[in-house]
Amino acid sequence: MTDLLNIGRAALKVNARALEVVGANVANAENPDYVRKTLNVGDTAGYSAISPLYKNQTGLGGVEVNSMSRSSDQFLEAATRQTGASRVSGEVLVQWLNQGEIALSNNDLDIGAQLTQLFGTAEELSAVPFEPALRSQFIGDVEATVQRFNQTSLNLTSTITLINGAASQEAEELNDALNQLAAVNQKLRPMQTGTGQHAALLDSRDAALAVITEKLDVQINFGNNGTADITRNGTSLLTFNAVSPVTFVANAGGSFDIEIGGTVQAAPSNGTLGGLHRAQSKLVNVSNDLDSLAVQFANEINGWQANGRTDAGVAGAAIVAHSGTAASLSATGLSADALALASPAGVANGNILAFVDLRTATGTEQGYEKLAIGQAQSLLTARSESKAATAFDRATREARDNISVVDLDREAADLIRLQQSYEAAARVIQVARETMQSVLAIF
Repeated sequence: MTDLLNIGRAALKVNARALEVVGANVANAENPDYVRKTLNVGDTAGYSAISPLYKNQTGLGGVEVNSMSRSSDQFLEAATRQTGASRVSGEVLVQWLNQGEIALSNNDLDIGAQLTQLFGTAEELSAVPFEPALRSQFIGDVEATVQRFNQTSLNLTSTITLINGAASQEAEELNDALNQLAAVNQKLRPMQTGTGQHAALLDSRDAALAVITEKLDVQINFGNNGTADITRNGTSLLTFNAVSPVTFVANAGGSFDIEIGGTVQAAPSNGTLGGLHRAQSKLVNVSNDLDSLAVQFANEINGWQANGRTDAGVAGAAIVAHSGTAASLSATGLSADALALASPAGVANGNILAFVDLRTATGTEQGYEKLAIGQAQSLLTARSESKAATAFDRATREARDNISVVDLDREAADLIRLQQSYEAAARVIQVARETMQSVLAIF
């Protein structure tokens, strides 16, 4: 009879503990870092010796909690970290290439539209080369083109600088996550496995790993008791609780590097830092191409001006100046009367008629169009990559969530089942007590 009481008591304790676990699952249903917990239970055997002359008798001893486990699949977790890193890398790349697109368009006042207007004014001026208003308009269009180059260059430089700021912040957040993981490692090593505290620490570990891998491409090595070490290309970022912080380094020319322990690392290839590095590299190339176009524009228009003659019969002076970049491009302040519209032979509109010859497949106007198209194609490609990475990540997360995420319908069913089991265990104790009382009443 005492065995029956012990069995009922054990069942009550286990069911009460199971109800606590289900309650914790329900309470954390909206916690993105929480992994569903389950109890592992097993039966116990009871041993007793009736007499020294007889061997021990074995009976049923009830049930007990063996351990608590997380509903987690390590392979799906690793796959989700990888697809998550690719997803955020693509999202960041699209975000900043889109900013580059905005920088080039300059609020719909782009260089290409201004160059088209300049050629249109030159065509009008070739018909009436002595018209003062058209001469002033031509000079104004040249100055407006210079300003468009300046502003576009400033836009791109500002975008590249903002990328540096974003990368620096990401590096700081990465170091914070590494320090958090180091603290979790220190708590994990002495913790007994299969306990609720151990499971909660593993949740914290996986949350830190998700942050780390979504910022930088790293390698994870799991050790005893669930601890995790982090390396990148053979260089240690975290060994147990010793952290080698990641340092952001801004370089001249608008690029950035990352250092670990004072050593420059290979360029990030994934995660937010990878996306930022790719975006910045592409925009730096665009900025360099823009500088080349600005120099080409200056050479073309100054060369055209030098080939003509002014009203005074002298060769034309430079209209624009530069020191090798779009930002340095400037108008010389040439007056409208100093335009060299005539040809060396003295034809009044001979040189302005030749202005259209600058409109070639290799000219500045077509060069800018190719630059803008190239940027648009880069953005389109990035969007396609991002869309594919997002779809892949969504599928992987759904597979993982089917195992790890709390399903309230399932938890509700478990609550009903455990409630009935708890009531049944209580009924076992009640029956045992009533039987014992009946037996005692016989005497």
